[in-house]
Amino acid sequence: MQNVVLHGIKSNVWPKCEVLPGELGTDTNRHRTQDYARYERCERESDDSCTIFENLGIDVEQNLFHGLHCVSAPSLHKLDLLHTVYHEWFKHLMDWIEGSLKKYARLQAFGHTLKVVRPYPRLLLPKGAYRKVTQWQGKEMSNLGRYLLGVLAVAVGQPDSRQVIPFKHGLDCVQVLVNCNLMAQYRSQTTERIAYMEEYLDRFHRIEDIFVEFRVSKGTRAKGDKEQKELQHQRA
Repeated sequence: MQNVVLHGIKSNVWPKCEVLPGELGTDTNRHRTQDYARYERCERESDDSCTIFENLGIDVEQNLFHGLHCVSAPSLHKLDLLHTVYHEWFKHLMDWIEGSLKKYARLQAFGHTLKVVRPYPRLLLPKGAYRKVTQWQGKEMSNLGRYLLGVLAVAVGQPDSRQVIPFKHGLDCVQVLVNCNLMAQYRSQTTERIAYMEEYLDRFHRIEDIFVEFRVSKGTRAKGDKEQKELQHQRA
């Protein structure tokens, strides 16, 4: 949220690229980098600049770096491993995985497999059953990436003929995101490692549709919660 204030943008806008809110979470390499010098020129020369900025979710006058031509505002934004990867990537990924496991009646097998994972140095495991964990902390999420793929592979083992393809594609999708997460944990990065991570993310965007039916928006989730409460009230 600090970037919302500093960059003068809406809370659902990416501070580096001109990505529309509905396209967040997609491959951002095809989007143009935000250019505040161009925005300033557009503001001076165009009578319709307000509409342009409104569509991008940008308030040029409220940007702290407006007018500092030696400063590139988008380059100041640095990814936060805790909030970007653990509280966003993994949170959504686990929602998708849980939805998929419920559909194929494998959630109990996943919880049982996770429960029997043996302790290991510097490996933090959940203290209780998976389904009883109401909130995952950042440290727990970072450790989850170390054993998630193995636990998931055991939970979806011995699939029937209808499950082979979705299980294979689901494991592939989880694997590339876990690999990208593990490489992001290096204390320093090289051009080669960054290239690997970009390749992992590109592959993830190509195969993430396997989980598309489990990707519930906030609006849909709120509507579902409301209907569930109404149903419980009627039953009572």
